[in-house]
Amino acid sequence: MSSYNNSPYKVIPTELYSAYSMNGKNPILDMWFDNRDSLEVPTWTHTYVSEFVANFTPSNIKQNTHGYEPYGNASRWILSALEKFSIVGKRVAVVGSLTPWIEAILLNMGNTVTTVEYNVPTVEYPGLTAISYDAFVESSELYDAIVTYSSVEHSGLGRYGDPLDPDGDLKTMNAICRHLIDKGTLVWGAPVGHDALVWNAHRIYGSLRLPLLFSGFKELEWIDFNKSQLLSLPLSRNSVNPVVVLEKI
Repeated sequence: MSSYNNSPYKVIPTELYSAYSMNGKNPILDMWFDNRDSLEVPTWTHTYVSEFVANFTPSNIKQNTHGYEPYGNASRWILSALEKFSIVGKRVAVVGSLTPWIEAILLNMGNTVTTVEYNVPTVEYPGLTAISYDAFVESSELYDAIVTYSSVEHSGLGRYGDPLDPDGDLKTMNAICRHLIDKGTLVWGAPVGHDALVWNAHRIYGSLRLPLLFSGFKELEWIDFNKSQLLSLPLSRNSVNPVVVLEKI
């Protein structure tokens, strides 16, 4: 798939359509973006990260005084998962991160954090480092826990200029699984509902593709959500991004 690197494509190449549609079983809907302008290498200065760390404390999140966040109640769901499953003072990776709000929550809970990104930020903050996705895949480093939220569903769609790969999301989850310790914890979030590929915005995971995504894991808890209710949602271009806690098998 590496030859398909002239993203973003407005139309799925004909020879890849069957793979993206899972042989016609996965509906394909239209919603197209070109987010290559977000690929300027960011610098996470000490001052910049400190602002997130000051805002995204457990106390502020619980009192809803942490300020703006891009995903509604996601910080509260993630904090609940971290507290309930004792992700404190651990080695944690965050896979996919445009701003360090998840990193801030983790740092406030005494974790050592590694951000994994295609567009690797320059980081100037103690206890926080950043590596490329390719370096992550190739390394032998193991983590006690990994957090990924609103990231996996974009893998391989080309929205951010990345090469096309119909199985990009499954490969990302396989990489995450490989880099967790035995019985390591994954805190995961992505759209769940009626199976769909919304080209090139995101995937929505339902009863067809979600089991493939979670094949290396045991589901521990759906934070504040009912799985069966989400899987019963009607076909749509958008869906809910729950937080699910998984354990590496």
